[in-house]
Amino acid sequence: MQTVFGKIVGSVLRGFRKILDFVFPQNCISCDGEIRDVEHFLCAGCKADIGFIRQPHCFRCGVPADLSYAYPHEEFVCGVCRQSPYQFDQARSLGFYDTVLRTTIHHFKYRRQMGVLPEMDRLLEKYFEENPGFCQGFTVSPVPLHFSKMKERGFDQAFLIARQVARALKLPLEGGLLRRIKATSPQATMTRTERARNIKGAFEVNRPELVVGKNILLVDDVFTTGATVNEAANILKKNGAGKVYVFTLGRVVVGKGSGL
Repeated sequence: MQTVFGKIVGSVLRGFRKILDFVFPQNCISCDGEIRDVEHFLCAGCKADIGFIRQPHCFRCGVPADLSYAYPHEEFVCGVCRQSPYQFDQARSLGFYDTVLRTTIHHFKYRRQMGVLPEMDRLLEKYFEENPGFCQGFTVSPVPLHFSKMKERGFDQAFLIARQVARALKLPLEGGLLRRIKATSPQATMTRTERARNIKGAFEVNRPELVVGKNILLVDDVFTTGATVNEAANILKKNGAGKVYVFTLGRVVVGKGSGL
């Protein structure tokens, strides 16, 4: 009965969406061009411009490999990871945090356009189709916001993304594994070292019984230097977690746009 009811509600919402699109046509949020009624917030051209991150990349942090030398082996590790290893076991990102993907995330994160989530669903489905078996047996958990930032923004973008990821991978979602206990300063202009210092001690484990012995997939919106997810992974590992992987929608890569 619940499934039938859900289908009816979904059908009604889709019909309402079509009426709204007809009365108030929506332009592409990236290029401002017209979009067809089968599209939502991005036109077909902009969707095609999203740069998915594919191999070769660092086995540890997932940064795309420099192809100016011979093709790296599958477990190639970048210079940053060799010099200063992260606490997480692996990190992967859907795409380069530039142009279209950055605009999409900004509309969701800063303009509170929840309608962008269906666009993210399609991107996630495509990514995980290309990466079958990703994190099977893991528990999905978001990198939490501090309550003051949550109050200011009105929602937790990492939790909503984590929910989409858990749904796409058919994995359990635990939203309260970690708690953010330190209100950190904005990190946009900080160096990697400054970010690590800023985020130090920002998290504590909220549900230790759900961490011990579990493999956990941490989810956030953007990977810039990795300082935030690294600190979160460090706390999880100290509290008995098994493997800790990281997944973000965007990845800041030098020469491929900039991030916050």
